[in-house]
Amino acid sequence: MTNFYLITLLLSSCLFQKTDRLSEKNSIPDIDIQFETGCEERSNYLISILNVNNKLIAKKIRPNYYYGYITDSIWTIELDSIKINLIKKFIQKAKEFNGECPIITSSVDNYEIIIHNDTVYKIEGHCNWEGLDFYSIEKILFQNHFDSLNKKRVSLKDSLNRILSGQWIVTGLNKELKQSDTIILLRTDEHDKYEIGSVFWEFSDGNNFNSKDSLVFDLAYSNNYGFVVDYGYVGLGIHAGTKIEQNGDVTSTRGAFFEIDSINIDKIILKYFGR
Repeated sequence: MTNFYLITLLLSSCLFQKTDRLSEKNSIPDIDIQFETGCEERSNYLISILNVNNKLIAKKIRPNYYYGYITDSIWTIELDSIKINLIKKFIQKAKEFNGECPIITSSVDNYEIIIHNDTVYKIEGHCNWEGLDFYSIEKILFQNHFDSLNKKRVSLKDSLNRILSGQWIVTGLNKELKQSDTIILLRTDEHDKYEIGSVFWEFSDGNNFNSKDSLVFDLAYSNNYGFVVDYGYVGLGIHAGTKIEQNGDVTSTRGAFFEIDSINIDKIILKYFGR
């Protein structure tokens, strides 16, 4: 019995030491990686590296990434040895810049890397990160989440296309349309009853667009459209269009952008954003 306990104790000790060695090899302190970029309007990013229950966790805290009005908010992953090594290389690279790099464009790139119980590194300018910049780090760490997000965005656009496909009579449209004014689209199959002053829009496969109005709100040469679902709302953009006359002159019409306030198979409410 004594021998049994002795063997168990020795095995436990070896296992504990092995775990300790693995932990020490892959250990890094808690880190906050803050990144700010942009010109007049700036975007703020934050990834935190945390030691939790003998595991290293990465959290994407800012910004929120949307598909329509929905966001997955904070992303959390457990770091494997490859991703731990990536973070170590990033920290080592940050130390090489001594806080400042050349300013190449008017866009700001600012880093603040907080290593808990150690040092705060602040870096300004456009550094040559050699593939270890914030965007690259974020993409590698959270690739699965980005893939999932993209699928959700594509799925949402497909769903919107299925609803939008067809012909619509448009009410509330006028030449003096102001931002946030509302227009209403009602599904119709009576496009052959077109009258001057009426507005009919048609959406079809391949994001094709056709407007049967050139007087009220001229989109006569616009022939395609698209959705915006990345920023916390759902937008419908009708693209600008051009026509080349026989004499070579080019006539163009501006596009228009709307936020989709509500949408179903028979009725769509749009808020005008601008042209």
